Amino acid sequence: MASLYPYLILIGISIILATTWLLGQATRRARISSELVTLNEEMGFDLPDFLRHCWEPLAKAGFKGISWQLDWFGSKISRVEGEQGEIFIRRKLEVDDISLVVKLYDGKRRFEQRYFSSVLSESFFLLLYTDMWVKLGSVRGAFTQAAKLTVFLQHDMKNIIQLISLMAEQLEHIPAGQEEKILNSLRTVMPTLRDRSERFLDTLNSQIPKQDMKPVNLREAFNKSADIHELKIKITGEGEALINEQSLNSIFDNLFGNYIDQVRRDPASTPAIAINIAQREAAVEISVRDTQGRPCLWPERLFEPFWSEKGDGLGIGLYHARQLVTGAGGTLQVVAPTDSAMTFVISLPRSV
Repeated sequence: MASLYPYLILIGISIILATTWLLGQATRRARISSELVTLNEEMGFDLPDFLRHCWEPLAKAGFKGISWQLDWFGSKISRVEGEQGEIFIRRKLEVDDISLVVKLYDGKRRFEQRYFSSVLSESFFLLLYTDMWVKLGSVRGAFTQAAKLTVFLQHDMKNIIQLISLMAEQLEHIPAGQEEKILNSLRTVMPTLRDRSERFLDTLNSQIPKQDMKPVNLREAFNKSADIHELKIKITGEGEALINEQSLNSIFDNLFGNYIDQVRRDPASTPAIAINIAQREAAVEISVRDTQGRPCLWPERLFEPFWSEKGDGLGIGLYHARQLVTGAGGTLQVVAPTDSAMTFVISLPRSV
């Protein structure tokens, strides 16, 4: 029996060492998980920013690399950090207008290391999924507030209708000798009615039914919108799109609005907008680019609702433009190289 003691001691020491190692690994992974959570908080639960800064703590955990492809409200961005390999953990996350595919590349590691990597990766994916829902919740909240605004618009419209009805009644039955009194009343009511109507129209965002679509000459529409905004443009190509003209004007106004804001921020800058119209088999493709523009620093933010580079901006112009294009059966995308100006690419149903 005494001869077994050395073996029992050796086994006990081995168990203690293994337990200590496993505890150290668990503590290390917990510390890295906490670091990822803290980083996410510092990024304001902003998914694109978090993805750009998450590689450093993941590298500490022993991952060989990470790759991700993000579709952020129609803007597509991707990145690869570290090394890629044949062994990886993959997740595809989707929430409404946001989708993300992530791969965490892992080396050939032992069972317990793979276990800890799997636990940490699941925590990481949960953070990503949480950020997607946080953003979706904020967007939905903003639209909920917009829905509440509709109630006030309805109330304003009711008041306008009441004023119109009152004037109509007065004009239909004018007592003898009261013409001057009615005229003075109209002088008071009409400016108020005009102001309320203009405020209502400025706030109201009407939806254009599809049956109102008709062929629109794109060159003429671009020139008209550019003249209104006092922008110089150069157009190549010809084409007609099947779309509601009011919607098309709103799309162009939202696109040109970005260049107008640029001039307001920097009066010395002069946009040189080049527009190309190309006929495709079933669509007409339009590209809009400021040839003297600078690279876009936030390409993934362009169609994100309620995000604005300007502190006083609403952040819904390009989002609204994309919604109008989509509603017309087309697409609106942006090509944003890191070393040159971005290009808006619009595809609309072609008039045949």
